[in-house]
Amino acid sequence: MFDLRSLSVNLRRPRWLTIAQNLTSLLAPPVCALCGGPGQWQQESWGIDLCAHCEAACPRATAACPRCAEPLPCGRCEISPPPFDATLALFRYEDPVDQMITGLKFQGELGFGRVLGTLLAQALRARRSPLPQALVPMPLHLARLRERGFNQCEVIAAQVARRLGMPMDTRLLYRSRSTQAQSGLTATARIHNLHNAFAVREGRVPPAHVALLDDVMTTGSTAAAAATVLKAAGCQQVQIWACARAHRLDAADGRA
Repeated sequence: MFDLRSLSVNLRRPRWLTIAQNLTSLLAPPVCALCGGPGQWQQESWGIDLCAHCEAACPRATAACPRCAEPLPCGRCEISPPPFDATLALFRYEDPVDQMITGLKFQGELGFGRVLGTLLAQALRARRSPLPQALVPMPLHLARLRERGFNQCEVIAAQVARRLGMPMDTRLLYRSRSTQAQSGLTATARIHNLHNAFAVREGRVPPAHVALLDDVMTTGSTAAAAATVLKAAGCQQVQIWACARAHRLDAADGRA
């Protein structure tokens, strides 16, 4: 006797992602955070709030120095190696990426943090490299945190950590003193501005391999100051993960 079920039932095990997307599409389909059009599902259970057109408009970082993410040829890292060991910068800090970062940072548009974190996690997953033992978002000073209400780097890092299945440590590193905003300062002024600006919490020993997440990397002075402190506390390898790489400021006059 024929098994009639085989004629009407798909016996293949359904994918969890497909089930989740079918359910969430009824409740909250992804909507592009930039243009308001339909978002994309890709391989994310809740989709990504960015349409294919707006994602294609985001300028990807070009071939760059693997250590500092400066456009090639770099040369600076050979003459004066930074204290961090590698850098991944996903985009160039240009339109519309700068809109997402400033919208998150200054207007509290948390949806942009979810988009940036998702895209950064996808890029890191595609590399298939061993992950660091902990992800550390670049900390804000307590005064700036109270003023803004949240740390934009922590918002992005939470998305990355969850999607990569790695621990996020928000208490390892902290800002030991308030500093002037880095934007508008020359490269030399940025270094002086960050002197003794970071510290590892008393009693904490950092893992051997750490990733520091920042929203934008310009001269690398913030990353260098934080990485120096981590290595002095015992960390052996520090990677920098940045959503965007801005043009390096000229050390003489501050121009891009």
